[in-house]
Formats: sequence, structure tokens, C-alpha cells
Amino acid sequence: MNRSSSLLSIAGASILLSACGGGSSNDISDSDDNSGGNGLPDNVSAQQIDASSSDTAAYMNLETGNVLTMTDEEAAASSDWHLAFKRNNIQLNSGASGPGQVAGAVAADQADFYTGSGEPNSSVFLNATADSELEHLLAEMSEPSAWANDALVSQFGEDWYIYNFSNGNMTANPENGWLVRSAEGSSYARVQVNEFDFPTRTGEGIKSFRVDFDVQPPAQSTFTGTATFTGSIPATGGDLCFDFDSDAIVGCDTDNWDINLGFSGRDIYLRTNSGSSGDGDGGAFGAFEWTDLEVYTSATVSPGGESITHHYEADTSSGIFTDSSWYAYNLQGAHKLWPNYRVYLIDTDSTDDTSPIYAMQVTGYYNDSGESGHPAIRWMPVELTTAN
Repeated sequence: MNRSSSLLSIAGASILLSACGGGSSNDISDSDDNSGGNGLPDNVSAQQIDASSSDTAAYMNLETGNVLTMTDEEAAASSDWHLAFKRNNIQLNSGASGPGQVAGAVAADQADFYTGSGEPNSSVFLNATADSELEHLLAEMSEPSAWANDALVSQFGEDWYIYNFSNGNMTANPENGWLVRSAEGSSYARVQVNEFDFPTRTGEGIKSFRVDFDVQPPAQSTFTGTATFTGSIPATGGDLCFDFDSDAIVGCDTDNWDINLGFSGRDIYLRTNSGSSGDGDGGAFGAFEWTDLEVYTSATVSPGGESITHHYEADTSSGIFTDSSWYAYNLQGAHKLWPNYRVYLIDTDSTDDTSPIYAMQVTGYYNDSGESGHPAIRWMPVELTTAN
């Protein structure tokens, strides 16, 4: 089997919807609603998963069909699972989401479910059933042009540096700035990257960097202090972490770091202690053009006097299921999710040419009692043909 060696880092944003929790069933009903359908070929497996918790994911092994009993901490060190489910969010065990080498791609995009402008076509969504869309799962599938691991999405993105394609050098982009919330969630800072010297083709690592902070301490409403994060990182890679409250570099294995800067291989990152990046209550708001952010005197109140505390966002993990979502929401004013029956390819180990590859569809989101957070999926092993 000829597999593409290209693994793309993809980004997107996941919408977590609040709805009722409750019990689950691993049986899929016969009805043509959003719970899926029976009568499947022998090589197709189906299961409904209790992913109703907003705090803990359900981890699944596609080879065994088992939902594994493990904590998030155990999953972070395990390659036994392939997919993680939490409410409507699905993650691969790879990249920013786990220590495995699971990769994914979209095999059937279901373009007819959307208009030319990318809006959901309500008529198609509301009339589609698991039975009518089974043919897409059973179709012959070709090797995708590229596979994708899960990737970490930070509010800093790539806007804090400039890459020179002619010589491979990365330099700072001081034209942009951000507001950042600390790991403790009680202090804030205005952030600007003013120096970044990373000649990526010379094997020198990050020769130097400087990140400047205007600090708004706990219980304060304006910037009253400053901090400066400087350092270098060798060619072997690695990272450094900084606490802007104490104006000091701290261990990345501690709880009180606020900003993490580093690189690994081709991945360069600037992160906050939040979400997929850390256990803290941090987050970021931006990017702003620095000329606009420069007039701010507070990280919690805009120059117009409005509270901006709700604009801070934690780092997240994203992948094929967020870049190419499996559902549409709120069709015709009904606050529910409808599947688009996209078919995803899941390579269980992208480093091993003999590892199983599965085609997978999400066929529903509600259990027999109508409770949300119970995604129904079906999957089958596939042999991919080589595209001409």
C-alpha cells in the first residue's frame, strides 16, 4: 500500500454546544432519524458513544471497537486509542491531541450538502438519512493527496513572526500585539514580540528573542508594570516558559507559566497556559494592529469603556473534524445538530505502512431518549487505491 508521507498541520475552531446529558446506548436504532441505522454489511461496525461529559473525553480504539476506560491524563500518555469524543468534538491521537501517530483525511466531502457560498443546504440535510448516505462509506476510495495530524491552535497563530522565503529567516512582527490572561486567570498583559532571530536553514536554532509585556496585576484595572521575556533555544529544539507576574522564566512543568515559546522540527509556536497547551486559566485576545492596541490602558476594559474579559480564548486542538466538520447546527431555527455524512479516512499509525486504515462516518448525535452528546459512528477497514 502506497501512503502519502505528507502530514499537514491543520487548524480550525470547535464549537462546544451545551445540551442535556444522560445515559447512552451502544445500539443504533432502525429509524431514519439522527441516530443512524442497522442492516449494515458484515464488514461495517457501528456504535453509539457516550460523549456527553464536557469535562472528560471518551476514547475509542477502532481496531477492537472498544471505548477505553481511562482518564484524560492516562490518554495523554497512551497510543491505545485512535479517536477521542467530547460532546460534538472529535480528535485524533496525534499532534496536539495525543502521543499517537493517527492521521486523517476526508474521503467524501458531501459538497451537495452545502450551497456555493458554503452555507448548509437545509433541504439536503433534513432529507438525508443514514441509509441513503451509506453508499459513500462503501465506495472505493483512493489514497488522499495528504494526511493530517491534529494541530494546536493558539490565538497567536503565525502573526507574531515574519518568514523570509528567500533565505528561510524568521524575524519578529512588532506590527501586531495581543492581550493575554495569566495562568491564574487574575492578571493580564499587553504583549508585543519585538525581537526574533531564527535562521531556520543554518542549524543555529533561535539565536535570540524578546517579548515585551505591559502588566495589569491582580485586582488592578490598568497596566501598572512591565516585564520582558528574552532567551535563545538551541538547534535541537525545545521551549522556554515565562511568568509575566514575576517577570521571570519558569519551568514549563510548573503551574504558573503564562507564555510558552519554542520549536520542534518544523513547528514554531507561541502559546498560553490554557486549553490544549496547559492546565491554567490563561488565554489570549487578538491579534490587534499595534497602533490600535497601543491606545489601550487596560486588558479588561476597552478604550470605549466596555468590558472585554469575555473575548479571551484558550488554546485548542483541531484537525480534520474541525476543518471539515461532520455536522450543521440550527437548521430552520431548530437548535440541534444534523450530520452531513462526510466520510473520513483514519490511518491508525501513519509511521507504519501495515497499520489498518478505516473509513468512518458520523451518523447521529442523539440517543434513543433524544439526549445530545451521544455520537453514532460507523466504520470499516479499507484498502486504498493509488490515485492516477
